[in-house]
Amino acid sequence: MLSHVLIFVAGLVILTLGADQFLRGASDLARRFGVKEFVIGMLLIGFGTSAPELTVNLAAAFQGRYDLAIGNVVGSNIANIGLILGVCALITPLAVHMRLVKVETPILIAASIGLWLLCMDGDLSRLDGIILLSGFAGVIFLVAADMKLEPASVQDAIAESAPPRNFSKAKTTVRVLGGLVGLVLGAQWMVEGAVAMARFWGMSELMIGLTVVAIGTSLPELASSGMAALRGQVELALGNILGSCLFNIFLILGITATIHPLPVGEAVVSMELPVMIGFALITLPIMLRNRTISRKEGGLLLLGYAAFLVWQVQKSV
Repeated sequence: MLSHVLIFVAGLVILTLGADQFLRGASDLARRFGVKEFVIGMLLIGFGTSAPELTVNLAAAFQGRYDLAIGNVVGSNIANIGLILGVCALITPLAVHMRLVKVETPILIAASIGLWLLCMDGDLSRLDGIILLSGFAGVIFLVAADMKLEPASVQDAIAESAPPRNFSKAKTTVRVLGGLVGLVLGAQWMVEGAVAMARFWGMSELMIGLTVVAIGTSLPELASSGMAALRGQVELALGNILGSCLFNIFLILGITATIHPLPVGEAVVSMELPVMIGFALITLPIMLRNRTISRKEGGLLLLGYAAFLVWQVQKSV
């Protein structure tokens, strides 16, 4: 049992380090092509924290671990709102910009419901994947148009999130290639460790994906959003959380299903996906109430996530 846990943890560490080095190398490449620091930071916030989910999902899909792939995305979205948003609100009350209420949150709710409808036939086909990727293209268009409207303080904070300059061609090449190797190897080890743990504990791969794997791949979001909340960069923290949820649905599942169609179990359609929708829905009234997510509401979100974990464990028992 200990060896399975060590393989999973080692995979998570390698995956995280690989994502960091790949993104640092990619940012250097972007600077060579004259991309602005603000744009680099914005892309790294979106793509960077979603890289672990993508590589784990692709590894799981190619190994035929479809429940693990679906569970990872659904569980990550639940963790983003219940765990990460809850922790950030406990760190500091989160003032909510009206744009989040009018645009990003309704899009997240619509995307969650849309994913549920696509899964109702028991399959995420290549056509469904293309539909999700089309939705991702629409979200990117909205974000790109909206970036110009961001306050200067938010743009500066996003620009600061880009890694420091490093124009050594050799280091850039090593970071990009080494980061890719780390992403692939770490994802494979995480999937192998997760499957082995599921067998040892007598739990389903879906349950492991919804909990252990989802929390592991959500750690980059927790770290970046938590640091943003500590620094008082509330817009950055909220944008990171909601953006990650949208990336998971549209980009991660879109790419995975387009490359390899995913069977979706009846339990996911009837239970886990509605729970994910419920977490997305609850964010709207919380945000509308005084346009602030208080520490009390953050605590309630954490309690809701703890209840979800207990429910998953009870189901497996």
